[in-house]
Amino acid sequence: MEHNTRYQPGAGNDTIMDKLDHMATAHFFTRLVSYIIDVVLIWSASQILIYPVLGMFDIKGSHLWLPIFSVENIASGLLYFLYFVLMTYFFRQTLGKMITGISVIDKDGRGLGFMQVLYRELVGRYINNALAYIPYLMIIFTKNRMGLHDYFADTYVVKNDYQGYKNMIKAHMYRETVNGEKNYQEDDLQNG
Repeated sequence: MEHNTRYQPGAGNDTIMDKLDHMATAHFFTRLVSYIIDVVLIWSASQILIYPVLGMFDIKGSHLWLPIFSVENIASGLLYFLYFVLMTYFFRQTLGKMITGISVIDKDGRGLGFMQVLYRELVGRYINNALAYIPYLMIIFTKNRMGLHDYFADTYVVKNDYQGYKNMIKAHMYRETVNGEKNYQEDDLQNG
């Protein structure tokens, strides 16, 4: 008996492009591992850079109105958010994402704009962190594995290898015709 049924993440009427999108998006566990790597790197950087400098200037215990607004906490928070914003904007990935082979793209597969990165990494992460990381669990349950911060900025986190395969397949599916129009050829891809 021949098995012709393919994996379909949705209701069964998904196109090949929907399946390719699902295949290319990064899983929750991969994203979790990359985030843990990033947090360890940020913690290491703060131990090497922030705390010795604050101790040298004898302002380590200083705080503004409340102890939660200490110079240590403010400097560590700035390092945390600057790391994610700058790395995502310039490289489309943090060091943790580089190690795990994933990167951030916008919904159209292009590079990210600075405002997109700010919404994703500053606003989205702040809300996720303020809600005890619970919104990150959305990645498990959404169709395209998007977290709350991805929804804010219209971004996806993709596996770099599979994204390349997806682009190659997409280029073969959309062939130009004689008059210059793009012709969608899903049947040719399914039938060989």
